[in-house]
Amino acid sequence: MRTRGLAAVGVRRSMVGGGVLAALCLSGSPCAEAQDLVIRAGRVHTATGEVIEKGVVIVRDGVIQQVGRDLPVPAGARVIDAPDGSVTPGLIDANALLEPSDAVSSPENRRGIFQYIYHSNTHGGALICLLCDGYASCAFADSHDDIEPGDVCPICGLTNADDPSLFASGLAGFGTTTEASSEVVPHTFVADALNLRSPDFDRLVRGGVTTVFAAPDTAAVIGPRGAIVRTAGPLAQRVVNDAGPVQATISADTYRVGGGNGTPSRFSVTARTRRPNSRMGLGFVFRKAFHDAELLASGGKPDGADTASNEALEVVTKVREGEIPLRILARTQRDILTGIRLAEEFGFTFTLVEATEAYRCLDDLASRDMKVIYGPIYDQPSGARARTPETREAKLSAIRQLLDAGVETAITAQDLREEDGLARQAMYAIRAGLTTEEALQAVTRTPARILGIADSVGTIEKGKRADLVVWSGAPFEATSSPIQVIVGGEVAWSGATQARSGQ
Repeated sequence: MRTRGLAAVGVRRSMVGGGVLAALCLSGSPCAEAQDLVIRAGRVHTATGEVIEKGVVIVRDGVIQQVGRDLPVPAGARVIDAPDGSVTPGLIDANALLEPSDAVSSPENRRGIFQYIYHSNTHGGALICLLCDGYASCAFADSHDDIEPGDVCPICGLTNADDPSLFASGLAGFGTTTEASSEVVPHTFVADALNLRSPDFDRLVRGGVTTVFAAPDTAAVIGPRGAIVRTAGPLAQRVVNDAGPVQATISADTYRVGGGNGTPSRFSVTARTRRPNSRMGLGFVFRKAFHDAELLASGGKPDGADTASNEALEVVTKVREGEIPLRILARTQRDILTGIRLAEEFGFTFTLVEATEAYRCLDDLASRDMKVIYGPIYDQPSGARARTPETREAKLSAIRQLLDAGVETAITAQDLREEDGLARQAMYAIRAGLTTEEALQAVTRTPARILGIADSVGTIEKGKRADLVVWSGAPFEATSSPIQVIVGGEVAWSGATQARSGQ
């Protein structure tokens, strides 16, 4: 049985020769060029506030040429028909956390998944040891009783996988790709650590995401510069900007993520024996970086523990002067307000990221005309977020409150994919009170504006790049999903083929 919309989607082309129909340039119909692509759908959501019934989008050479109702189709054009579906701009995640490794890529995790399947299907969920082929009387069976899910049994060497979360599709949330030699590394670039062939990009495309800001993780106080990247297309054209904003972090993550920072010990000193070890230490490292940058710019020579490199301090100076944009990831009210105090102390502006408790400081954000990249949205945090108290006061209504306060807000899924990816984040936002148009703009037009690429993507308008998503139904409905994802005028992913093969 086919799902609604998939069966209704057809892709056809008029061609000459080989027994197919010859196409002629008829009077009243524009002649097609080699790269013409036409998308016809029940509705075209332009993300400008306009929804076009029986809409048609005409694309040529990767650029949108026309958008309107019942437009004539150029002869010879490739046509995608979705009469029961809809079209939106390609989704944009303004703070995607990308890693080259998958959450289930390690042999231990893969074995753990097999173990979980074996438990559930053969032994009704009983915890057993595979060394004995699963006999209930195994002497090793009890050895797993005191092992937490995900830990390795010291006897059989297998992962205790009594936890369906091992099935989760996404990223390994415990490592770091951020340079670990210092807590102040804004002279480094996320683009240098990107794997453009990572399977994570395939997941993003299937979810309708066509552009992302590849953000650094939260291991450093003042971290690397992110990159704006397309999720599909020729490799040489996918990195739009490899030197984006610097991202800082005001959170316990700075001394817990990755290797974790430690206090001095009489037994050993390592590269991780450094500040911060607390929020006071975090503030010290942040302030020292800005004071040292000012000292260096005036001809002085910064020194002392926790002194960043001259290259890093030169970037800090450009951040302070507004030449390089700054983001700050902060979750709790106190961390958000710390970021605001630091901004006022040193005279810089920033975009707030994640912002879990932003609903507690709406006036502070609105009065400063601050932009927010909010999310992910969740009822219960998962992964690394489930291990921090900073997510305990999350509210589903926060995104509604931010918009009501006049704060320009985009939605991000960060490291979440598939069932909790960006499209699902928009659906959660609608459940929390946003209109479909507000949710759509929060994952298209608004992130494009924040990233400075709104002149080329984010809406469906003539002259803009053809990054588009064709949905099986209305966008963000629980029963609707992307069935065609177009990046730069080319179909990057199609679900229609799979649907037709099942006829």
